[in-house]
Amino acid sequence: MNIEQFAKKPELIKIILDSDEIKSEYGDEVIFWMKEFVDINTYFDFFRSQADGNNAGLNAVLMKLILNEQGLPALAPGQALPVDLSLAALTKINENLGKSRTK
Repeated sequence: MNIEQFAKKPELIKIILDSDEIKSEYGDEVIFWMKEFVDINTYFDFFRSQADGNNAGLNAVLMKLILNEQGLPALAPGQALPVDLSLAALTKINENLGKSRTK
C-alpha cells in the first residue's frame, strides 16, 4: 500500500458538552466543532502545552481546535472561555485526538 492513499482532508465533527454541570450552568448543552484529525504539529502542540503547563500555548491551540459549524475558529483573538467550559472542551478534544485514525 502506498501512504498517499491514506491522506485526506479532515471532516468536521460535532462535539457536545453535555455534563450535568454544563447544562445546569449554561441552561443546555454547549456545542462546538473540531476536525476529526489535525496536522501533526497541532497534535503535538496540544499535548505538549498540556504537559508543560504552557497556558498561553494551550490557549492558542484551543483557538485553532474549537471551531464553529463552518469550520472557522469559534473564538476570536482576545476572547477566552470560562474555565469550566475550557476544561470540558479540553477533555473532549483529548478524547477525540487520542482516537485519530484514518477511517
